[in-house]
Amino acid sequence: MSVLSRAAVLSVLALPPLAVGAEDLTIVSKATSDKNTPQVLTSYISSDKIRMATAEGNEMMAEPAAGKFTIIDSKKKEYYVVTKQDLQALSTRMAARMKEMEPKLRQAQEEMKNLPPEMQQKMAGMMGGFASAVNVQKGPGTRTIAGYRCDNWTVTVGEISRTEECLSADVPFPPQVWESYKEFAETMKNAMAAMGPMARGMNQMQEKFKDMKGLPLASTTTTKVLGRTSTSSQEVTEIRKGPIPASAWQIPAGYKLVESPMAKMK
Repeated sequence: MSVLSRAAVLSVLALPPLAVGAEDLTIVSKATSDKNTPQVLTSYISSDKIRMATAEGNEMMAEPAAGKFTIIDSKKKEYYVVTKQDLQALSTRMAARMKEMEPKLRQAQEEMKNLPPEMQQKMAGMMGGFASAVNVQKGPGTRTIAGYRCDNWTVTVGEISRTEECLSADVPFPPQVWESYKEFAETMKNAMAAMGPMARGMNQMQEKFKDMKGLPLASTTTTKVLGRTSTSSQEVTEIRKGPIPASAWQIPAGYKLVESPMAKMK
């Protein structure tokens, strides 16, 4: 994932507290890849909203106090909204579904006990899924990017991808948005908790990333899929403090509101 898109995803589960400051932030980044021309991306963090842009052409706008996320697809010129109520409804539906599946899950667990030990380990690894392949390590040294010190980290997913990232806990972060984010994050975690084995995988992921605190200022990701290697990078070039224009929180003109994936799951 790009520098800020990974932060957006993980912040839903456990946004790391950063240095507290009163001013809003405008973050300008340069994104490059071997597939697209270089791009300049602008993201915003205010006392009650966050809007993050990604090199993939999507934007995530979070309004935690209002209890909603807006996902904007610039390629399709569409957007959808996920609310706190959507997450609560998803949690209820998934909990009911998992209760229905309990007898079959117990039967499967009993049958696994009859398998050879090496097969049991293999099956357990498969059930662990994506999380078991993720490795997070703190790298050596520090860097200074856009005037802020940051720590190096490396995240690998098996042989598929490697991300080298620099995180800064020195960037002043409006404290109000952190407080309101925590409540919204708890709602998301409760929805995940209703998903049984999937919830365990998400908890494992959260545990692995728990020490990665701060705002990502630079990231380079290399992926290898089906014999093809691709590389993408993103680095913050400027962090401006001060009021954010109202236009930064508006949906672009002409974009169509579509049904959210969670609504479709009904």
